[in-house]
Amino acid sequence: MLDQAITFGPFHLDPRAGLTRGKRPVRLTPKAFTLLCFLAGERGRVVGKEELFRAVWRGAVVGDTALATCVQELRRALRDKADSPRYIETLHRRGYRFIGEPGAAAPPADLPGFTGADGTLVVGRRRELAELETALDAVRGGTRQVALVAGEPGIGKTTLVRAFLSRAAAQAPLRLAWGQSAEHYGASEAYHPILDALARGCRARDGGALLRALERHAPLWLAQMPSLVSPSRLRAVQRRTAGATSERMQRELTDALEAAAADAPVALWLEDLHWADAATIDWLAAFARRPEAARVLVLGTYRPAEARAERHPLHTLRDELGRQGRCRTLALGPLGAAAVAAYIAARFPPRAGETERLSRLAREGHERTEGSPLFMVGVLAELVERGFLQRDGTDWSVAQQATGKELDIPAFLRQVIDRQIERLSVPALRLLEAASLAGLHFDAAVLAAALEQPIAEVEEACGEIARDHALIVESGRAEWPDGTLAIRFGFAHALYREALAAQLSAARGAQIHLRIAQRLAAAFHSRADEVAGQVAMHFERGRDLASAVAWLRRAGDAAQHRHAVREAAVYFEHALALLERPTASMRPGRARDQLEVELRLALCAPLMAAHGMGSERVEACAQQALAACGAVGDRRGQFVAHRIVWNNSLMRHPVPATLDHARELMQEARATRRPVELALAHRALGCSLIYVGEHAEATRLLERGAALADRAADEEFERFGEQPGMVCRVFAAWPRAFMGHADKAVRLSDEGVAHARRRRDPHGLAYALVTVGLVDLFHRDVRRADIAAREVQALSEQYHFPQWIAFAYEIRGWVAFQNGDREGGIELMRQALARLHATGARTHSSRVLANLAESCLAAGRVAEARGHLDAALAHSVNHGEQYYAPELCRLKALVLRAEGAPPAEVRALLGKAIATARAHQALLFEERAARTLAGE
Repeated sequence: MLDQAITFGPFHLDPRAGLTRGKRPVRLTPKAFTLLCFLAGERGRVVGKEELFRAVWRGAVVGDTALATCVQELRRALRDKADSPRYIETLHRRGYRFIGEPGAAAPPADLPGFTGADGTLVVGRRRELAELETALDAVRGGTRQVALVAGEPGIGKTTLVRAFLSRAAAQAPLRLAWGQSAEHYGASEAYHPILDALARGCRARDGGALLRALERHAPLWLAQMPSLVSPSRLRAVQRRTAGATSERMQRELTDALEAAAADAPVALWLEDLHWADAATIDWLAAFARRPEAARVLVLGTYRPAEARAERHPLHTLRDELGRQGRCRTLALGPLGAAAVAAYIAARFPPRAGETERLSRLAREGHERTEGSPLFMVGVLAELVERGFLQRDGTDWSVAQQATGKELDIPAFLRQVIDRQIERLSVPALRLLEAASLAGLHFDAAVLAAALEQPIAEVEEACGEIARDHALIVESGRAEWPDGTLAIRFGFAHALYREALAAQLSAARGAQIHLRIAQRLAAAFHSRADEVAGQVAMHFERGRDLASAVAWLRRAGDAAQHRHAVREAAVYFEHALALLERPTASMRPGRARDQLEVELRLALCAPLMAAHGMGSERVEACAQQALAACGAVGDRRGQFVAHRIVWNNSLMRHPVPATLDHARELMQEARATRRPVELALAHRALGCSLIYVGEHAEATRLLERGAALADRAADEEFERFGEQPGMVCRVFAAWPRAFMGHADKAVRLSDEGVAHARRRRDPHGLAYALVTVGLVDLFHRDVRRADIAAREVQALSEQYHFPQWIAFAYEIRGWVAFQNGDREGGIELMRQALARLHATGARTHSSRVLANLAESCLAAGRVAEARGHLDAALAHSVNHGEQYYAPELCRLKALVLRAEGAPPAEVRALLGKAIATARAHQALLFEERAARTLAGE
């Protein structure tokens, strides 16, 4: 239950005094008020119905209708919606959760304002300023900090951060890098706000230290910003960046920021994180979790409602880091009446005798604007324009009292914006309309292309608009790869941009988008990765779908190169969707069909990393790619697609079908006689044979596959999404272990992991470690298995590898059981099976179930062991998975013995286990069954 007052949105909830909105009390029935206090006190936690009945109705017998009625009453009072909640979220069949962004109730001393070194006046934010200053003090002392400033549009996030940083930089040295997230459909450019910040920071007057830090510690990042280095240095940097991975990129950036902070703290300010790409959020998580000292402050602003509505990963990360004490969140609420009065008193010093009238205006303005800083500033500017407020020298007076009609918000705010736009000349209006399509921030060169005017004239016009109308502000200089130099501008607020964009006709908007796309495509031809997603968006909205598809493919390739697999998948999927919309620029035919082949093959790799090799999405994509390859006669593409179909079948479908696919792959590879295809085919057939127990032949094929892979350069396997040199070695360790060749199995395991580490590919490393960890499980080596599983789990959680984390849970569960945590170990293995099946995979189920059965039997839970064993045996028969058959026979004998079966029946089963192991040449399982028989 809530035990202290909180604010959320425009509301103030006091468990003793009630709920208010501004100064107005919000009436609630006693039960609804108690329910709100209870949910708010459990913020972020899903509270079930039974718990709510106990807490609110205290044992009284009521039905679901009573609870639903109270929730509906709260939603009406809070102006909340069930389908897009801001405060109370319904989770079907689970309960309710309070999701309002809280801020501690501000004390009266919080009311006076402060002024940044840049002259910005900020009121009502003294508590938030103190929190930011505390974070910066910790940074100056060597403790890394992450601070997020949350609030809805117009609440003053940017104003607060800008004023804070300008004042902090004026007081002591501070190295600042500022970057803006871009609003895109689907996925935005991987690491977009960070790259934007680094480019600005390096070009700043004191940017030399940051640039040197990037050159020394983060060549991968420098390679993404060619404009910062000469061509010769760029080539040298690119040679150093072979084998780039997201793990390496994250580590390099953190190292570089820490190095740049050697002589002055670094503040990395990332705006609008609710639009940020997943890779940026992944880096933020990695930075926050790093334990070493660092004089680096990461500041982010975001809109919580948009983050929740889009299920943005920032929302989950903020809660997780907050619980760990690694992040502080400042939730900005509306300004109080006294803060509004303080702003008016500072901005409009009253003439003698006018204090009361200005105070009355402040009270009325606060009520009507509900404390929104943007609305307040807009309303006051309009009152000055319309003569309600008049200046007399340095003092101000109220010519006539503004009433409710003049202060009607938000309708009045829209009128304010519309009037500001109406004051523009026609040329200025046309310029800003084009700018509204270019983005929240834009270069004058983009507008020059959109309007077909000289850059100098556009810059001059933008400067006049910034001076005379304050709708846009100058925000720096831009230099394009083709040598174009231009001034950069930005809208003073997103609402101005939205209002201007709404005025454009569809035809004129498409024309402007097309001109922008063509200009950016030409200017950034040599550095397409930097703007590929943005150019694709403009081409699509300019109705040139063929060009949009081409640039979406570039954007997907760039994201894949940065190991941002989720963004890559979004780009490729959107490109495929556009292919289904025939236009004059993209007619059906062989060229279009070949493009579909390439896009579907490109999409398979990020889907496998993001969802698991056995997922339905991977299977559907691979089958579609295989059919498309057949239609256009693309034999090499057909091999690539067929290999993915085999890989999906390996995890998902019965073993006989998988073997058929593997044998077909071998035939196709032998027809090519190329080492690359042959290595992959040996890997496929060798792995498939393991599952039917043909261990000797599997070993021969896999070790031959490793040798073939070693004859080809690693880069030749990139289009296939894996490295058979690694995979063949770690999988060859399995049959070697089964056949009793323990030393060779460990050597192959270690070689495979070393190969993966050299490649610096997190997905490949997790793959290798899982396979090796299972070898350790087969050998009953608890220590080695635990080390491998922990690293797999860390990688899988960081990079979102659902398949590998399932196997990490299996191994860690087995380790926990062996180390004495029986309940915890069994539960982890149960979760492993559920997670594995959630990816669509079915292969390996017999092994996981066998380990569960053996653990339950050792814990004395015979009936439970019997259930798991029966499921394992059924799967082994139905799926054709035979490599664990000797162990299943042995375990069945042990279960029968525990159930009191005749000793002869138990011995017969153990004899069958030994015979099956011999047929598979599985000495490991043969000796294990023999030991069980000897001790029977």
